[in-house]
Amino acid sequence: MGGVAPEYWRALSEHEAHPFFDRAIQARYPPGSTWKLALAAMALRRGIVTMHSHMPIPCRGGLQYGNRFFRCWEAKGHGDLTLQEAIAQSCDVYFYQLGLKLGLSSLLEDANAWGLRGRTGVDLPGEIPPEFPTGTEYYDRLYGPRGWTSAVTLNLAIGQGENAQTLISMVRLYQMLASDGHEHTPYLVHPGLPSDVSLELSDEQLAGLRRAMIAVVERGTARGAHQQAITIAGKTGTAQNPHGPNHGWFIGFAPADKPRILVGAIIEFAREGPYVAPLVARVIARYLGVDTTTTATVRMVLPSDTAPPTVQVLPSAVPDTVPHDTLPRDTTRRDTTHAHPATPDR
Repeated sequence: MGGVAPEYWRALSEHEAHPFFDRAIQARYPPGSTWKLALAAMALRRGIVTMHSHMPIPCRGGLQYGNRFFRCWEAKGHGDLTLQEAIAQSCDVYFYQLGLKLGLSSLLEDANAWGLRGRTGVDLPGEIPPEFPTGTEYYDRLYGPRGWTSAVTLNLAIGQGENAQTLISMVRLYQMLASDGHEHTPYLVHPGLPSDVSLELSDEQLAGLRRAMIAVVERGTARGAHQQAITIAGKTGTAQNPHGPNHGWFIGFAPADKPRILVGAIIEFAREGPYVAPLVARVIARYLGVDTTTTATVRMVLPSDTAPPTVQVLPSAVPDTVPHDTLPRDTTRRDTTHAHPATPDR
């Protein structure tokens, strides 16, 4: 039947870009500002805020908490914002305060109840669960009962700290935000069992979050994802990377009022989520038939590339004797560089 030459297969297996590693279900990343929608949903569910709520301290570029200064990604500050505006501008200072209002115990309880430390159950082999604390006892074991403060809440509030999610886990969360608030297990071939996981938000609250995510694309951090023919809702994020440049997130769906497709992407070393948003928007637009540009002419502009080079997974010429479905899939990553300050995130 033919097949792939051993030398070729070995070259792929040993390549520094790891093209056979399924990053969608087997890699964990800090969710960055994509997590702010989870925090907003928790606070709405518990009646702590509405979409029009302000925080006591306006954003002036950061928040002093104890002897530490927690920065916002926007050094000039965002001023006094509502929750909807804070989502659109991805204001860290607003979400630092919202995290403190919510409280660490409630934050951990809701995240665990919504499955954000468990596998999604997608019908693919090798899915790993996210990493997330089960409760405050996690911090007691890690730092000692008196070795930590509520400052850990501020990091968790903006998707940093002791939180590492898989791409498919965050896509599942946004599926709930884009639909009726109930979880639907992702699948390729075999549908999973029905789930009883729900965000427990009202239709009005879900609509408010979707309006905020539309504002992210229309006038917020994902303006590069704006499409004339369709209304896209979504959220950018920046994942801190201790080994090099930050990774960029964007999760979006459309049409925003009645979604037919949801796409999530994280591009390693992309520096920030706003660089990723246009790529996701093109995928969405192409699926919905409003972008007919040929794939060969689509280019993605990112910071200069010093990450591991891409590797050709499929041979340039495939012998007729080799069935295409026996060849390895193209899973090369799109890598970019240039670091961003560690704490601020958008």
